[in-house]
Amino acid sequence: MTPQPRSGLVPGIVVGLLAAVLGAAAYGAIITVTELEIGYAAVGVGVLVGLGMMAVKPTSPVLPVLAALFSIAGAALGTFLGGVGLAVKASGGTLSYGDAVSLVAEVFPDAVKGEPKTLLFWVIAGVAGFFFVNKRVKAAREALAAPSHPQQEGAQPVDNFRPHNQA
Repeated sequence: MTPQPRSGLVPGIVVGLLAAVLGAAAYGAIITVTELEIGYAAVGVGVLVGLGMMAVKPTSPVLPVLAALFSIAGAALGTFLGGVGLAVKASGGTLSYGDAVSLVAEVFPDAVKGEPKTLLFWVIAGVAGFFFVNKRVKAAREALAAPSHPQQEGAQPVDNFRPHNQA
C-alpha cells in the first residue's frame, strides 16, 4: 500500500501567515522610511506569500484561496503599520506606538475608502498570491494524476485497476 500524498495544508497555512506578517512589516517600514505608499511593495507582499506557500509543495486546492486572503491581509496590515510609523514620525517621537495604533485605527477605514488605488494594489497582491500557489497546486495534482508507467505509442492503454484474464 502506497502512502497518501500530503496536501501541504498545515505547512502552507503556517508559511503563508508568516510570509504575510513579514511582508507587512517590510511594507510598513518602506512606507515609514519613504513617506510614500508604494503600491508595488504591496504586490511584493502577495508575491512573498505566494512564493512561501509554493515552497511547501502544496496539493490542497484550498491553499490558493488562502494565499489570496493572506496576501490581501498582509498588504492591508503593511499599510496600517506604515500609517502607525508615519504618525509616530510626524509627532517627532512624542506619540507612543500604542497611541499611534489607536489614532490610525480610527481613521484607517475612511483613509482606505478615500484612496481606491490602495484597494487596487491590495487586490493585485491577492491575485499574485493566488496565481503563484494555484500554479504549483495544479502542477502537483497533474503529476499525481499522471500514469506511473508511460504508455507505448499505438498500444492499448493499460488499466491497472481491472483484473486481467489469465490464460
